[in-house]
Amino acid sequence: MYLLLFALAAGLNVLLGLHAWPDVLAGSLNDPDSYMRLLRIEQGIHSGHLVTTVARDASGQGVMVEWSRLLDAVLWLLAAPLAPFLGWHRALFAAGVALGPLGVGALGTALAWAVEPFAARRYLWSAALAAALLPGLITVALPGVVHYHILLLAMTALTAGFVARAWRDDRWAGFLAGVSGGFAIWLTPETMPFVLMAYAALLLRWWDARNATILLATAAGCFDVLVVALFVDPPYGGYGVVETDRTSLVYVVMALLLLAGALVLTRLESRLKHGRGPAGVAVLAVLLAGWVVTFPQVAEGPYGILPPDQARAFFGVITEQMPVHGAGLFIFLFPGACAVAYALWRAAGGGQAGRLNVPGALTQPRRGRVVWLYLALCGAVALALGAGFLLFVGFSAAFAAALLPVALSELSLRFAARPALAGVARISALMLVLGVPELAAIAGPAPKAASEPGRAYPSCSLRHIAPLLAQAAGKVVLAGPEDAPELLYRTQVETVGSLYMHAVPAFMRDRAAWRAVPGTTVPPEMTASGAAYVLFCPSPGRYGLVADLPKTTLWDALEAGTPPPWLTPVGKDAAGWTLYRVIP
Repeated sequence: MYLLLFALAAGLNVLLGLHAWPDVLAGSLNDPDSYMRLLRIEQGIHSGHLVTTVARDASGQGVMVEWSRLLDAVLWLLAAPLAPFLGWHRALFAAGVALGPLGVGALGTALAWAVEPFAARRYLWSAALAAALLPGLITVALPGVVHYHILLLAMTALTAGFVARAWRDDRWAGFLAGVSGGFAIWLTPETMPFVLMAYAALLLRWWDARNATILLATAAGCFDVLVVALFVDPPYGGYGVVETDRTSLVYVVMALLLLAGALVLTRLESRLKHGRGPAGVAVLAVLLAGWVVTFPQVAEGPYGILPPDQARAFFGVITEQMPVHGAGLFIFLFPGACAVAYALWRAAGGGQAGRLNVPGALTQPRRGRVVWLYLALCGAVALALGAGFLLFVGFSAAFAAALLPVALSELSLRFAARPALAGVARISALMLVLGVPELAAIAGPAPKAASEPGRAYPSCSLRHIAPLLAQAAGKVVLAGPEDAPELLYRTQVETVGSLYMHAVPAFMRDRAAWRAVPGTTVPPEMTASGAAYVLFCPSPGRYGLVADLPKTTLWDALEAGTPPPWLTPVGKDAAGWTLYRVIP
């Protein structure tokens, strides 16, 4: 059955991406990070081992990219069988393109498996369907997106599924919940809040059951994986370097504290007859609070890594760090809001008994309501994070996809005596969760940048940029930081800066060069960038890096077709790109 669910989700992902496949098959990817990911793996292969840095960025100094190397290893394994026939460059591209359908298939299967104890098997297909259709998931699984966003949701769902099975006092399920949660955090610490929320669900069981050994097994599994992750995939600066945006000592300490807390719970279990529940919760709460105090960057998120002025400039041009508003609230967050409302309704006493109850404590209605209330809280946290950062909209969408089979099963039980009405109710639920986001997307299309009336703009595609930049090989080229990954992937030039947190000084130099006021001599901002060439292509609307300034910047001068005297055009291609040489 699960193989069919995998095929359903993966197949729908392929079909829904038909509009993007021609460009992808022609050699284009749909995300700058995708180029950077494949480039880093390829450079690692040539170095003899997977690396954390990418050469030729930051004006030739190279840049450390914060991702862990777990996904790099997965892509390497997928590409290895093809490399003898295609070469590593094309084999990695094929593996990256395959990652989208494989990831969506894995997510749909993991969501269905996670809720299988609580839903009728005949409705599990709805979780796989939602995984392939919900906009909050589709946008990070388009053809040509080579990133971890879908896989992190699949690992989080897997963790939640093992936690649910650990409710039956299954120690092995608890250990596997720890293992899968550890891998999720290794993949990216973005999963950490949701992994901890899944583990915290076992504390609800602790209040009325002696499950300290289950908690201990869970903590041990997580600790084991994160220790191995630190050993084989340490930060660029070494094992002792504190990094919150990738695997580091920070998360090993977290897992160690969870393990220590679980050991304390085993002692409380045998020594306390009264007050055991609150005491155990207090122990773990104090330990995790101490962890946050020790590593305050964890609570501050990405904004704790950068100075405030740099954080505003840097994150202000990264789409996934921006809040969701307008039609996006219905497109991305409405399904999650429906799931939270359903969980609150169940917490208030709605729904039918039977197989829909969580094993163990939830067979008692009062405690079942507490767990449903906790699920609603988790969903609300996912909604809040999604509203604040586009990066997190997938979690609330996955929450909705997971509860969809449960809701359909509950409707069937509620209207068991009236099959026709049950069918209408199930279709209505599907249309509400899957249809409203699509209608919102149709009614509120993405705004287009303002353009000059009557002016035709070129495509600005970088797919065939290599011939134009051949003359600049080995030289530093000033381009938009969002274009740097593809330029590094397709050519041998060096770029000034890109959009990665460990290279913000390089990004700031790139930004300053574009914002400089061009005169008769080379401005100091351009000199500081080290650029020997400038690559430019006109596009509609003001460029984000200069949008807050008067139209007196270098970007505006090139947009108006009036380059300063120290820039000489040395080539132009059919896509609209012009290459200028800097003449001191």
